[in-house]
Amino acid sequence: MAHSNSKRSSSSSSNHSDRSTANVRASAYVVNASSAALQGFHYSTTGAGGAECPPLAAKASSNAVGRARRGGAAYTITGECERLFCETLRAVFLGEGNLAQKDSLVMGMHNNMTTDIVNDYGINVRMNTSSATDAPSPEGFGWVQQKGLVSDWIEVWDYVGGIRFRGFVAEKADEKAMVVFFDQNVIGGDLKAGLMALLELCAIDYFACTRLVVCIDRHTQQKPLEVLSKDLGWIGFQLTTLREFAEQGDVISNEWLFMEMDT
Repeated sequence: MAHSNSKRSSSSSSNHSDRSTANVRASAYVVNASSAALQGFHYSTTGAGGAECPPLAAKASSNAVGRARRGGAAYTITGECERLFCETLRAVFLGEGNLAQKDSLVMGMHNNMTTDIVNDYGINVRMNTSSATDAPSPEGFGWVQQKGLVSDWIEVWDYVGGIRFRGFVAEKADEKAMVVFFDQNVIGGDLKAGLMALLELCAIDYFACTRLVVCIDRHTQQKPLEVLSKDLGWIGFQLTTLREFAEQGDVISNEWLFMEMDT
């Protein structure tokens, strides 16, 4: 049944959803990093649950075409998520590179091009002003034989706020965290409904994530960055590092500012 709230979503998001109920507020499409299996979950005012994969697969004229389209969607989601990785994230979560060789990535080590901003919580927000910042690699977008801590790649469409989130689920020592990028396409939007959907998704059995980690683009202008970090702080997020994943001290990134919340 069609839903009047579908007018709130973009034409792109409507092509990626199958809102068969009247209260679906967000959809998540999940690619398993090992098998490349694709599945979807819809979040509504009554919670999140399993659903069919995107219509492009369900409406395929044959099983072969359906598999091909599912594979294409899985490849696209994986590639777009991995494209947002900086060198630090690649080293920590994909096992690519050596953190010991990156002296700007561990707090407390020598870095002459670093300034500190103290936010409203009395915590130093480290801002690197060097032009030699991390850069995503143009290669490595494949999902076959995925390495590292990533168990799933995720793409979430928030129909209320009109925002698309990309991220991944990291698993280590039987503990899972959902990591979501707040890039320039996210910052400045109405995040309330999207954050609610992300927290609900963390709680469902498939994900069972104990933490939600957001990666905020450090290239955001200072005032919007301060406002966003303050707003996130009000609902329970705290500044964090990648210590729990890297086991090499308080690892940070030149590209992303990390905040987390227990779910």
